[in-house]
Amino acid sequence: MSDYNRSRLLAAINKFNRKDYFECHEILEDIWFDVRGSTRGLYQGLLHIAVGFYHLTKKNNFKGTVIQLTKAEEKLMKFPGVFHGIDLSKLLKQIRSIKKRLIKKEVPKRLPKIEIQ
Repeated sequence: MSDYNRSRLLAAINKFNRKDYFECHEILEDIWFDVRGSTRGLYQGLLHIAVGFYHLTKKNNFKGTVIQLTKAEEKLMKFPGVFHGIDLSKLLKQIRSIKKRLIKKEVPKRLPKIEIQ
């Protein structure tokens, strides 16, 4: 990963962890448009999570959130447990737990943060 893309990814994760999902989505979308190759799915998967949590926190749209989180799972499960410093195994476990709650029409107690090494 280039230094430029890493700095943008760190900015997106910072926005995500501050629950500024719209701005996170904007940054990830820019990276996704620029990147070619197999890592493109990483950014698209993270983008789906940000969009999903935007639907949840700003629109109270459980169905839209589940749809986006499912798309994220499909993209991110293709990568190893830790990829580009992100613990995707942990993140996917949290996403699956949140999806189960949403399907039962329960509000998640807390939303995950993305940890990067």
